[in-house]
Amino acid sequence: PVDIPADGDFGAAFGAARLGLIAATGADPVAVCSAPKTEAVIEPEAGLHGAYEAAYQRYRTAYPAIRGLMN
Repeated sequence: PVDIPADGDFGAAFGAARLGLIAATGADPVAVCSAPKTEAVIEPEAGLHGAYEAAYQRYRTAYPAIRGLMN
């Protein structure tokens, strides 16, 4: 599942800022590191598994041939 946050205060930079606050001030990690409010949750669609698996296998087959082009 993918959680969609309710506002924009989330992500790696925000987490790093929280850790900095804890380190600099001695703030309580439980109080500072609360999870963001969730607006929606996107659940995986099991019926699409076959399509994604087929595409992934095509990628795995093609990757050795194109790996050198990515350097």
